[in-house]
Amino acid sequence: MIILREFLFNMAYIESILLGFSLAAIPGPIFFEVVRRTLSNGFWSGALLSVGEALANLTILMLTFFGVQNFLLYKPVKSALFLLGSIVLVWIGILAMKMKKEDIEKESKKGVSKNNSVLVGFGLAIASPLAIAVWISIGGAYLARYSSKFSSLANMMLLALGVMLFFFALASIIHFTRHKISTSYIIKFSKFFGIVLAVYGLYFLYRFIELAIE
Repeated sequence: MIILREFLFNMAYIESILLGFSLAAIPGPIFFEVVRRTLSNGFWSGALLSVGEALANLTILMLTFFGVQNFLLYKPVKSALFLLGSIVLVWIGILAMKMKKEDIEKESKKGVSKNNSVLVGFGLAIASPLAIAVWISIGGAYLARYSSKFSSLANMMLLALGVMLFFFALASIIHFTRHKISTSYIIKFSKFFGIVLAVYGLYFLYRFIELAIE
């Protein structure tokens, strides 16, 4: 009980969760895709996407914890990730822009593909060198800040938890309000978010080309 009480009221742990919460609130590919999927397919489609992202974030943080983060910053690896991220984002963006009323009805009848949501979330997070750089920087700061490896590891895990909690809250809010939004507006939102995701993908492609010609 004493250990649990210390854990619950440890300000550093609370700060880590709040930092993760704040990072997730910055609009990016995951943010827009969580909103789009929840609007189209319901709570679990968006929430499980965030689970996939959390697993990717933990993977990056664990690599930092064990000191092999330089592999992700190696130029050929960064180039491959930018190319992969570009393909994934443009592909999702095109699918979103092509969404029709029939697609939403079909998805609601057959249910959500949970594995797909988790895998897409993992792929989106792990294929973004910009996000990887942020997570490596934060992970490195935690390793430098705490003398105890357990404290560093616990704070890293809580950071990823904070991100996931934000997206669960976001998916919940959207899920319980989406029934007040007409299908035509959901389709318009999907197309708009599809354009945003495609733009992110094109930016990643630009960064890939930039690295290739250096």
